[in-house]
Amino acid sequence: LFLSINSFAQTTDRVVKIHSLIPEIDAKFEAFRTQNHLSSVSYAILVDGKIIHQTNSGIVNYKTNKSADNQSVYRIASMSKSFASVAILQLRDAGKLKLDDPVWKYIPELKGQKYSKDSPEITVRHLLTHAAGFPEDNPWGDRQLGISEAEMLKMFKKGISFSNEPGVAYEYSNMGFAMLGQIIKNVSGQSYQSYIINKIWKPLGMNDTYWDYTKVPGEQLVMGYRWLREQYIEQPLEGDGAYGIMGGVLTSIQDFSKYMALHQDAYKVDALAS
Repeated sequence: LFLSINSFAQTTDRVVKIHSLIPEIDAKFEAFRTQNHLSSVSYAILVDGKIIHQTNSGIVNYKTNKSADNQSVYRIASMSKSFASVAILQLRDAGKLKLDDPVWKYIPELKGQKYSKDSPEITVRHLLTHAAGFPEDNPWGDRQLGISEAEMLKMFKKGISFSNEPGVAYEYSNMGFAMLGQIIKNVSGQSYQSYIINKIWKPLGMNDTYWDYTKVPGEQLVMGYRWLREQYIEQPLEGDGAYGIMGGVLTSIQDFSKYMALHQDAYKVDALAS
């Protein structure tokens, strides 16, 4: 969480203190990159909705020898899930769904899932909080980004394995967020991709953010690499599909900062009140 204080003097003081630490922060990030053989790293420090420092290092495409810069577009993996949560809450606020409704109300293929006799049904809130009782599914879930809606719904209808009863415990689930994507589609009448583009990205001016890596301008797309046998080996990129909402977003530091500023603004408080 980010805290912004409506006081120019305090904000200025904080920024000065942060700037004094930037050489040390940059050094730590670069040490992390080199020690872990990461092909590139980009990061930014955002204070009260504004980037006060950004650093890019390394190579994002070894075929073209392109260096990381402010416009580099990275796949942000599970940070993508946050957009699902915002979309669901927007639909809740619009009166189109309720968080404590059973999930089958919005995804009929899930009706009739096998629970224990006294188990509660899975709710939308359970999906949002990783409490639906599904077993942790990394890295399997990461390989499902491009799955079709038909394949996914067939899998849901066939029956889901449980490691806990719904609402009993936290257990990380990519499947739960794939379900949220389907709920967004069924409730809004448009794909979760279109809904999030139109209701979140466009209003925030996020024009360098994508679902499909093939749509990213070639000079901006950050390729994935593994360090094997003392060299970087390019890895294939997963396509955009029904599971993409749990980890498929591609964006730049500049664009993602606009989304972070939205969240920071929610925690803005009056300095006098604090």
